[in-house]
Parts: sequence; C-alpha cells; structure tokens
Amino acid sequence: MRRIIVAVVFLFFNVCAQHANHDHHRVNVAVYYESLCPDSIKFFTQQLYPSLQGNLSQYVNLTLLPYGKSKTTQEITDHYDFTCHHGPAECTGNRLQVCALHLIDGGKKTPNLGYNKITTAFINCLMDKVKPNGDQTEFPTKECAQINSVPNLADIENCANDVEGSRYLNDAGILTGALTPPLTSVPTIVFNKQFKQDDNELAQSNFVKALCMYIDGEKPAECLKNSADSARINFALISVVAAVIFYFV
Repeated sequence: MRRIIVAVVFLFFNVCAQHANHDHHRVNVAVYYESLCPDSIKFFTQQLYPSLQGNLSQYVNLTLLPYGKSKTTQEITDHYDFTCHHGPAECTGNRLQVCALHLIDGGKKTPNLGYNKITTAFINCLMDKVKPNGDQTEFPTKECAQINSVPNLADIENCANDVEGSRYLNDAGILTGALTPPLTSVPTIVFNKQFKQDDNELAQSNFVKALCMYIDGEKPAECLKNSADSARINFALISVVAAVIFYFV
C-alpha cells in the first residue's frame, strides 16, 4: 500500500511539473481576418476571444493578420495604397490593429502566454463595439484603450495614419498572400501552419473543439467538458433512435 501511495504522489507531482510550462504543447493558431468583416467580428468576439479567458489560453500561440481580401499597390518606396474588402474604413481598422499588434508592449507576448493579452483584448473591444457606417465608420479606440489599460494609444493612432502603419499592413498582406492554398474566405483559421478546410469550418462554430484536437498529451478541462457535452448529445441521439426502433419493432 505504501508503494502505491508513493507512486501516486510521484505521478501527481510529475504531471504538475509537466504542465507548469505549456510551451512544448502550444498550438500555433493563425487567424486571417478583416476588421469590419461581419464573420470575422463574430468569430473573434464569440469564439476566439472568449476561449482565451480560461486555462485554454495557455495552449495557444496566436498570430493575428488583419488583412483578408485587401489588395496592395506600391507606386514608390515605402508608400502603399490599399483597397479593402469592406471599403476605406476597413483599411483604417486594419492599420489600427496591426499597429496595436506591433506597439503594445513592443509587440511582445505576455509572460507565460503565446500572445499579448492587452493587445488581444483591445482588438476584441474594437471589433465588438464598432458600428459600421460605410466610409463614416469610427473605431472606439479611446473607449477600448481605457477599458483595457492601453498606455500608448496616441502612438497607435499616429502609426495607423503614417507610413509605419502602411508598412505593417503590407507585411500582413505578404503573409496572407503566402497562405497555401490561397485565401478564399474570411476569416480563415489555420492550425499548426497547415490549412485544413474542415478544421477552419469547425473553428468558426466551435473553436474550443477545433483547438483541442491539436493539443497533445493531457488536455485541459475545457477540452474534457467539450467532449463530455458531445458524449451527452450522442447518448441522447442514440436513446432517441433506440426508442424509435423499439416502438416500430
């Protein structure tokens, strides 16, 4: 009995040590999206951001690319013109977001996370609170900066209106253009640098389930809950089918 207790204690502390650092089993998640795209807003605010509020946040290396179906033209060095899917206001929104990604905390990730927590919250706020109004659309930058304690909003807004922001957005466009196969819909979600249409579609309706399929080893509670919910649904369906068969036999 003593040997069993020692073994259990050893296993417990071994598992805790393994999960103290999640770097070795973080999933690379790249999101190709647009700042005013309704489907992008829905995914970001209803799937991606909520999933990052719990333990699951420890399992994600997140790359955000707010470019989507935009087009870039360059007439002179360091001068870029953009045509965005939902009009000029979206170009402004895209530039605001790439500037935030580069300038908040110097573009560094939050310690022990695979993304910057303040930046992600700021972008989520912008997408959640914006009220699209064609070319007159205004982004709630001040409100979202205040809510999320963004210390350098002036720098972000200056960047978005300067050649610096255009360079950042052009870089996002280059990365978007390198996607294989080429981007055809927005948002597009890619796991571990390999696009799979089924996973992309699943992520937009159940990001947690899609992400959990890529987590190696022992999975976090969110994944187990998702599996339990699925199991209950499957059991309920089986029960219904069995009842129908029993009724007609």
